[in-house]
Order: sequence, then structure tokens, then C-alpha cells
Amino acid sequence: MLLVGCSNVVGAQVVGKYDQFEIIDDDLVWTNTYSQPGNLDSVRAAVVQLVKSKFFTFNVIRNETGYNGEIKHYAVNCKKYGRSYINTPKMYWEGEWSGKFKIEVADNFYKVTVYALYYESTRPSGGYYKTQETVKGRFITAVTKKNKLVFRKRELANISLMSISLKDEFSLLGLKKIAESN
Repeated sequence: MLLVGCSNVVGAQVVGKYDQFEIIDDDLVWTNTYSQPGNLDSVRAAVVQLVKSKFFTFNVIRNETGYNGEIKHYAVNCKKYGRSYINTPKMYWEGEWSGKFKIEVADNFYKVTVYALYYESTRPSGGYYKTQETVKGRFITAVTKKNKLVFRKRELANISLMSISLKDEFSLLGLKKIAESN
């Protein structure tokens, strides 16, 4: 039996948690905690710069512990992670993602939670005119089975792709590299 991260593995099925994703209350929730040296105010200032620099963050509201907001027009950069068009579903290559996020800020770290992920993509309709039809759905529905309790084995690599993409996009390290090059 192989355990991946903190996954619960029953036979050949991954139940409840995989990579940074966890099934919670009929939703797929991604969480990552980032180390960021500094006191609360300096970490908050860095997170504000991060959120402002992202084209996919909307309706960001400050609260007592950090920020809440919406994700719109998010795209996964499959090529960056060495994925090919042949072995990666179209919803990752050409899909547009939306959802919600929460960032909690404290001394020396910040924690990002992404939930309510929803995708919109196209696929050939198969008709005579070879038109495209829009495909929409919740991420949890696409990657789970058995009443949204068990991850589909064939989707594990794609879940990891989404996880690393979110991890990189919400990291302050990329923001620092851009600032240093200017």
C-alpha cells in the first residue's frame, strides 16, 4: 500500500484527501500554508501586493484575519509543468476556472484556502458542422466518484497539476522574482 502525502488509501482508492486537496462538506478544498518572514503588518503588506498583482483575483475584502475574494478567469499553465495536450484533459489546457479564496495572515506565515472551484471549457459537439459546445462543472464532480467521497484514480495526476498551479500562483516567491528583475 502506497501513501501519498497525508492521503487516506483504502485498497486502490484515495479517500478524502489527496495532495493539498481535501473533500469537505460536498466541496473540494485546497489549502497551503506559506512561510513569510516578518510581523503581521509586513506579511499583510506582502499579501496585498500578491493579490493586487494577480489578474484572476476579484472582489477582495479585508477581514479580521486576512482577505476573502473570488477567482475568475484562472487558467492552468500545463506547459509550465511539463504536461502534454494528449495526456491532460482539455478542461485544464483550455478551461477557465472560477472559485473563491481566503487568505489568513499571521506573523511569519500566511495560509491560502481555495474552494468552490468551477470550470468552463469546450469540446467538439460531434455534429456535421464540427461546432464546439461549452462544458461546465464543479471540480469535485469531475475528479471524484462514489457520492463525492473517493478520488478517481485517473484524475490524481490532474489534481496534482491543479495543486501545484495554485501553489505557485499564490506564492510570494514568484512576486519577488518579478520585482527583482524590474
